[in-house]
Amino acid sequence: MRVKFLGGAGEVGRAAVLVKTAAGSVLFDYGVNFDQQGRPVFPEHVRPKDLVGVVLSHAHLDHSGALPSLYVSVKTPIYATPLTMELSDVMYTDMIKLSGYYLPYTHEEVKATMESAIPLTYGEPVELAPDVTLTVYNAGHVPGSAVSVLEAEGRAVVFTGDFNLRDTALLRGADVYNLPREPDVVVMEATYAAADHPPRQDLEKDFVNVVREVVEGGGTVLIPSFALGRAQEVLLTLVKYGVGPIYVDGLARQVNTIVDKYPHLLNDYGLYRKALEAAVEIPSAYVRKKAVGQEPAVIISPAGMLKGGASLYYFKRLAGDGKNAIILPSFQAPDTPGFEVLSKGEAFVDGSAIRVKARVEWFDFSAHSGRSELVEFIEHFGVNSRVVLFHTEPSSALQFARWMRTRGRDNLYVPLSAGEELEL
Repeated sequence: MRVKFLGGAGEVGRAAVLVKTAAGSVLFDYGVNFDQQGRPVFPEHVRPKDLVGVVLSHAHLDHSGALPSLYVSVKTPIYATPLTMELSDVMYTDMIKLSGYYLPYTHEEVKATMESAIPLTYGEPVELAPDVTLTVYNAGHVPGSAVSVLEAEGRAVVFTGDFNLRDTALLRGADVYNLPREPDVVVMEATYAAADHPPRQDLEKDFVNVVREVVEGGGTVLIPSFALGRAQEVLLTLVKYGVGPIYVDGLARQVNTIVDKYPHLLNDYGLYRKALEAAVEIPSAYVRKKAVGQEPAVIISPAGMLKGGASLYYFKRLAGDGKNAIILPSFQAPDTPGFEVLSKGEAFVDGSAIRVKARVEWFDFSAHSGRSELVEFIEHFGVNSRVVLFHTEPSSALQFARWMRTRGRDNLYVPLSAGEELEL
């Protein structure tokens, strides 16, 4: 058995890991990154006819965005939770609308991708091929996300995708207790190998206090959010503490509706229903204009880094007033307007620089495990299990691996570039 890193090695995102078995290869995720011009960057190519199956951990584009490119002629089975596939369909449609010129697939390939889906249920094994069995468990990252256990040739491989061990307003933490104690290899994301997240309860209270201050002072709060996961988490947190009024715009509206169909996957469905009933959806440009400036309010809207979407509309209208606030609840990548707002107090948008007079805040609502949780996860497994850190910045991962050796864990490996292979 061999493990090949087609993407996600020495980088955050573009996740794609190929596990080669005697019965055929299994592909875990097939995502994209984006260059400075917003063009998608794909993982290394894999021949669809060599695959016995594709396993999709969740619907974020850095794990799923390249997948339809494999469905031009061959329909390899895709194994994922039904919620992940339904959300992926929406994400692909949005990606084609924004980046279609650069994509090697169209709606036709997306349709073929959806038709190839085989639904997974947490905890129920599925046979992909003779002597190749897959079981998935809740990953705690976004609704429908899964940690996988692949068993083949008498060996076991754990693949995390993205995962979070801690409960949030939206989701229960990952079901680590279901994972084998002595797998041969654990391929795990280590996005936050260098940093811990603040305690969620403290984070929520600080966030809500800032929002209340601005709204009670007569201002409007813009919260640019990723449509899947972050928008729902922020919405639930606001409703949990009785903050409002709240408007929701963009792709987050569709995601809210889809997630609502899967109450058993949520941490507190009663809170989720309350949040959907409290939020006012913005379905059109006409309503969007009315939402700005009419009354103090909170607006949740993609895109999370101010790279497009309705959040840019609100940003241009709210940034110049000191009564308002721009609250960023997510990591902001360099060369994005969100990063410029945080680092320079201005952003270059639609050909002109916008100076931000509004209050600017950042809160770490991450849905990834922090450094302490990564340690806890690794120590769930025996010392003979090989642990591979991918989907991470290389220097942080290598430093983390060196530190783990001082704790008696010397079986860590950090792939540094696409194409690297690991033989078991």
